[in-house]
Amino acid sequence: MKHFFFYTLAIIATIGMISRAEAKDPADAESDHVIVTLKSGEKVDCYVHRGWHAENSMFKKENYSFKVTKTPDDQEPIEYTADDVVSIDYVEVTENHPDGLRWESRPLAKPNFASRYNTIQRLFCVDKVGENATTYWWKVWIATGQNFSRRELATYMGVRFHNDPEGIVYTYELVNSVLMKDKYPGLQEFCKSWFKGAEGKVHKKEAEENDSWILDMYDAYLDQMGDEAANLPKPIADKKANKENADEE
Repeated sequence: MKHFFFYTLAIIATIGMISRAEAKDPADAESDHVIVTLKSGEKVDCYVHRGWHAENSMFKKENYSFKVTKTPDDQEPIEYTADDVVSIDYVEVTENHPDGLRWESRPLAKPNFASRYNTIQRLFCVDKVGENATTYWWKVWIATGQNFSRRELATYMGVRFHNDPEGIVYTYELVNSVLMKDKYPGLQEFCKSWFKGAEGKVHKKEAEENDSWILDMYDAYLDQMGDEAANLPKPIADKKANKENADEE
């Protein structure tokens, strides 16, 4: 009960901080100015009223739904979800983002007991665009502490391979897993060997300094695949269809 009491206070404090953060001075409204591209192709010039970010999502899906208004002082927000949009581009540019900050709606690889290829639609911030892949980051709430009684924000990094027609984002951990076995043959092993030997030490140092190291690794993997790289990703057999065909025979 004591843990629940303090946890509730923490939630209330967090909500208070979020509310104060959203109550911006009108002069700062331009920092919330975005262009939302809908799946229909329509572009909506608007202002973020309630963001999709994990900091604003204590009681709902992180990086999924958000509200916008047509003007900074508009009192009639419109809600969108990651299923409705293609991207969100911030109009205001910064030194670190001279072209403006960009979030994209993509399917996130989320393996479960039913299917190792399960995905969920979410919003991801573009980190770096390479020749053959793009890296992203996003934040989520995770349970930590004794008996997982505390929640804290964690930042995840992911990658999308440009040759993937589905545009799936994989966390770095999944690239180094059996999930790659069928679609990207040998990628799991190649990723593991990337950090071995004399060159592996150099790659480890680079990875510690640069979150987008995986772009170089994937480029090297494609080079190793030679002409076969043009056939990636390999199609995944529809196991359900195969079973139904076998039953009919």
